[in-house]
Amino acid sequence: MFLTAIIAAVALQSSGMDALLQYDLHVASPAGEYTVTFNEDGTYTSNAGIEGTWEVVDGELCTTRSTGEHACEALMDVPAEAGTSWTGTNTAGQEVTFTLVER
Repeated sequence: MFLTAIIAAVALQSSGMDALLQYDLHVASPAGEYTVTFNEDGTYTSNAGIEGTWEVVDGELCTTRSTGEHACEALMDVPAEAGTSWTGTNTAGQEVTFTLVER
């Protein structure tokens, strides 16, 4: 579920990808909360102990966990500023809230 939530959250256009390199991404769902940091070197880490790599391929943001799970999602526009929030749905059908937060 973690990887799916990240993919749903980070589906951003290039300006949004820039935002994810500038800000952290706070993810909140009924299952819990965690924060993800995307790094310019193509890696990501979280305070939930999950890490992996990311890349943009053919207009999609693709992430691969260190344990091998891989997923891609089409990019979309989200305002690139701290405090911006939006919602999505995870694979369990639960609403997830994503918020850009200061690093």
